[in-house]
Amino acid sequence: MMISKRQIVRVGAIVFVLAMVGFHAGAAELTPANIRLDFIIGGKHAPWFVALEKGFYTKRGLKATILGSTGSADTVRTIGAGGADFGFADIGTMIVAKSRGTPVQAAAQFGYVPATVMWREDTDIKTLKDLEGKSYAISPGQAQWYLMPAYCRINKVDYKAIRIQETAAPLQPAALVAKKADFIVMYRASNDEVAELAAAKQGIKLNRIFMKDTGLDIYGTGLIVKDDDIKKRPEFVRAYVEATLEGLRYARDNQEESLKILLKHKPELDAVLTTMQLKNALTEVFLPLESVNVGLGYMKPDITEKTVKIVNEYFDVGRKVTSKEVFTNQFIKR
Repeated sequence: MMISKRQIVRVGAIVFVLAMVGFHAGAAELTPANIRLDFIIGGKHAPWFVALEKGFYTKRGLKATILGSTGSADTVRTIGAGGADFGFADIGTMIVAKSRGTPVQAAAQFGYVPATVMWREDTDIKTLKDLEGKSYAISPGQAQWYLMPAYCRINKVDYKAIRIQETAAPLQPAALVAKKADFIVMYRASNDEVAELAAAKQGIKLNRIFMKDTGLDIYGTGLIVKDDDIKKRPEFVRAYVEATLEGLRYARDNQEESLKILLKHKPELDAVLTTMQLKNALTEVFLPLESVNVGLGYMKPDITEKTVKIVNEYFDVGRKVTSKEVFTNQFIKR
């Protein structure tokens, strides 16, 4: 039987329509995934936007939405309350929340505690003990709110002797430079660079101490997920973890392009600051030896145990937790 050209065209049109219907049905099957980051979006957050731009989330079935935050405590609280599916936040803050009933845990680490204590060189602060009696610009909800009391206990500094000056997170670097506060606690690859640039513009030199080098050599930030999702929707969690880590790997290998991707999505960001933040994130913070030698995001058992031990002992926990409750490597590729 001969098939006419008209029939061929008609069959082709039907196949095309069916293909398009299948395509749209596939697109509609993407699972929404709201991702809450740890702070105001900046250079260190490029891996998430790389994963979004390059389709790393989409190819794993996620329709990702990336949101900023006012601090890790806010991020963890929002995830626990169902306001976000996934997050990126300070692990110590997450452990404290878990001890008080928030059903979350860490599924990957992004390095050790990156917090820095910063002060003007022209002050009489020479050692950590000199922080006693000084004013500290800080805001509830930030990870530093929980870190600093523990850090002081570890270093035998009387935290109660420090004068707390509640200051909104974005204003803390300016408060230090304007001499409205004696010291601040910043995060490397984030607001540490904001303070550094603000001081440089005024010809002010800052001194800093890294907490990881002075008693808090524990895991810092990580990918935060819900307990129920690990139990009931492990592939949903795996998609987030693997896609984000693929974004981190791509950013590591293609830093300049990754910066352009971030600035495309967030054109309001300052290019100089953002460049500094991303560079420091990739060279100083996000990629400890275990991520390089074992697998991106892998959490060493001895460090998870140490992290939990320090949080249980020095932080204001509701109850003591175990590392198995708050850390899982099941989604890490090795």
